[in-house]
Amino acid sequence: MRASRRQDGKAFTLLEALLAATVLTIAITAVVLPFTAGMRTQVFESRQTLAVSLAEELMEEILAKPFEEPGDGDDEAELPKAFGPEPGESSRENFSAIDDYHGYTEAAGTITDPAGDVLEAAAAEGLSRHVQVTYVYVTGQTPGDEPTFLRVTVEVRYRSEPMVTLTRLVHWVN
Repeated sequence: MRASRRQDGKAFTLLEALLAATVLTIAITAVVLPFTAGMRTQVFESRQTLAVSLAEELMEEILAKPFEEPGDGDDEAELPKAFGPEPGESSRENFSAIDDYHGYTEAAGTITDPAGDVLEAAAAEGLSRHVQVTYVYVTGQTPGDEPTFLRVTVEVRYRSEPMVTLTRLVHWVN
């Protein structure tokens, strides 16, 4: 006959250890999950805030320019024949009228601040800016008439997905 040894009940069984590990894993997940969700929300919110600021900053810069191209001294100012920058207006600093911004794009990693420095903020990673300028004709006005309104749209995208779109209607005061 074999002698059997009895356990004195002080050690964990394998089943008890697995159960304890499972409960601990669930508890850790429950504690950590709100923090990770909060971090994701915080990153999104800071990126959204920066996108709004970037759109507003560029819109203010555009609206500070005149509706029409400035005259060369002898001639009067005139409306643009085509949207976009004229020859010699190779950068934003040289733009002389609102229409020069049509088609202006700053790709991700190339967004500049008003001083011309590339934005290095972590929240700016993946952001890009795009501008579109179009004439708007109001009721009773035909496309052959001199346009009196411009629609300026500044869009900030995150990895090609629109985040913020600002649109302003600008009236030409003659």
